[in-house]
Amino acid sequence: MNVNSRLSGNEKWMFTMEENANRFNLKCLAVLCGFTVLCEFCNRIGVFTVDAKIMNIAAATAMLSFSLPIVVWLIHDKLLKKTPSVLTWSGFKFVIVMSVFFGVTVTSVALTFHAILLLALPGIFAAQYSDQRRLLRWMLIASVILVPVSVYGGFFFGLVDRNFFGGVVGKENLTLEERIAVCPPRRYVDLFFHYVMPRFLSIVIIDILLSGIGRRNTVMVAKQMELSEKANEEMRKRNELQSLVIQNLSSLIESRDENTGEHVVRTRNYVSQLAHEMEADEAFRDQLTDDLVAEIENAAPLHDIGKIAVSDTILLKPGKLTPEEFEIIKQHTTKGGAMIRNLFSNLDDPLFLSLAEDIAVYHHEWWDGSGYPEGRSGREIPLAARIMAVADVYDALVSDRVYKKAIPKDQALEIIYGEAGTHFDPDIIRILKTIEARSAATPQ
Repeated sequence: MNVNSRLSGNEKWMFTMEENANRFNLKCLAVLCGFTVLCEFCNRIGVFTVDAKIMNIAAATAMLSFSLPIVVWLIHDKLLKKTPSVLTWSGFKFVIVMSVFFGVTVTSVALTFHAILLLALPGIFAAQYSDQRRLLRWMLIASVILVPVSVYGGFFFGLVDRNFFGGVVGKENLTLEERIAVCPPRRYVDLFFHYVMPRFLSIVIIDILLSGIGRRNTVMVAKQMELSEKANEEMRKRNELQSLVIQNLSSLIESRDENTGEHVVRTRNYVSQLAHEMEADEAFRDQLTDDLVAEIENAAPLHDIGKIAVSDTILLKPGKLTPEEFEIIKQHTTKGGAMIRNLFSNLDDPLFLSLAEDIAVYHHEWWDGSGYPEGRSGREIPLAARIMAVADVYDALVSDRVYKKAIPKDQALEIIYGEAGTHFDPDIIRILKTIEARSAATPQ
């Protein structure tokens, strides 16, 4: 099971930050591997004058240290394909930081004064993580070992430096015995005050600065997370309020006409089926997303909200409507759009408002332009309204109404199929046929 599935939103976010830090530091380790190879090459061509044996050992050890986390990641994630990823393991950061610490130590022994900036790398790597202050404290403690080892190790094994040896040597390489011979005990004390202390203080200052930056970033991240939580809570409340309003409005419609109320529930289901199928179709893939489909589903129950403004005499009339009465019933589209604007304009959800208004106003438009209220045609009709039109007519055909009896499903589908390109978007009817064919082929 994925580790993230057991975490809260903020914990998942923090876990993702840790994973991203691990990824970044792995890339930096790859760069350090290249740097180690470069140092070995420079020593071979005479840019550095470290004893070849010492340099070989230092380069090999540093390369092994820097590459260890990369190898662990490659084996775990790429070869074994383990889940969860090693990058989500919080302990992996300690492997990375300690690998940097050890690799930098041996490199700085070989390169001595040339590698002073390398001593700051463990702290910089540690600063990438959410608990950087704790890691930096460990790096400060570790520096008590790192700095003296780099200085005295360099004194005995690293590059020859006239100042390093008190100006008593020439350009020739010195053996370990010669290095010991040319420097009296007093020189060891001088090395401590002139080399160890400045380097150690430099690292302390760098780590303190990194800790301060890390603390500031932590405070900013915490504030960001707090604001994100508040925003999510506000969005949740808004969605609950929106759903409650839609539910109450649907109940109000149902109180006017029981068939209309049931119609609201059924048409939402039809719209959902059609829209999800269309989302995967090439003709609509660029127009529909999961979020947009969800909003269309939420808006669908409001398509007939304007009928609230139609009198019962007309709405519940059992016989055929007169031309005058039909003109009145047609007004439910524009009145529905106005109601939606008035009810939902303050909910700060412009996408839902736009979709709900489009569905309410245009779901009686025809593909050939012979519908109402504006006589729009083709793709001038909003997509959500075109989907709603199919669901609305289908449910009207297969349901009992005060003015008609229901007809069988197959007959209703044949009527709808026959109106592709006149009443309905032909691509939507093609997708409806696909849904019905798959349903017919599936054993009940």
